[in-house]
Amino acid sequence: MKKLTARQTKWIRALHMISACLWGGGALSLVLLHCLFVPSSGEALYGRDVCLKLVDQYVVTAGALGCLFTGFIFAWKSAWGFFKFKWIITKWAINLGFIMFGFAFYMPWLEHMSDLSGNTRIMALQTPEYLRSQLLNEISAFAVFGCLIFLVWVSVFKPWGKTNFKK
Repeated sequence: MKKLTARQTKWIRALHMISACLWGGGALSLVLLHCLFVPSSGEALYGRDVCLKLVDQYVVTAGALGCLFTGFIFAWKSAWGFFKFKWIITKWAINLGFIMFGFAFYMPWLEHMSDLSGNTRIMALQTPEYLRSQLLNEISAFAVFGCLIFLVWVSVFKPWGKTNFKK
């Protein structure tokens, strides 16, 4: 298997870092929209919900998929491998877990919130189904951002050593 050249490694690393910035910045934006923006009208509520949905769909998703793609290239074309180190396995598990969780739960909750606030405006805040989706979305946004900070720590400190897997 042909390894990456030094120049190719730098380009993949740059794309990986840009993707991580998109993912982390988007996740922080979702947290801040939940914490700092208190809608006072139905239009503001709907606008916030649409913003949450768009940031998740275009910024967070692009960043997560970019990290997955560039991480795959690193694992495939470098000495790091897919399962050689425990810290890499941790990063794979968290990245794949977040992507699956996002598509299965997080995005549908956002879609449901924007549908309800689009149809009922401020009255959405009085429906249990909207409030449930909003609460789950808020908890998830904080959890995702916290785990991304953990992933940065894992990437920098590489806290766990090699596995017992042989090639």
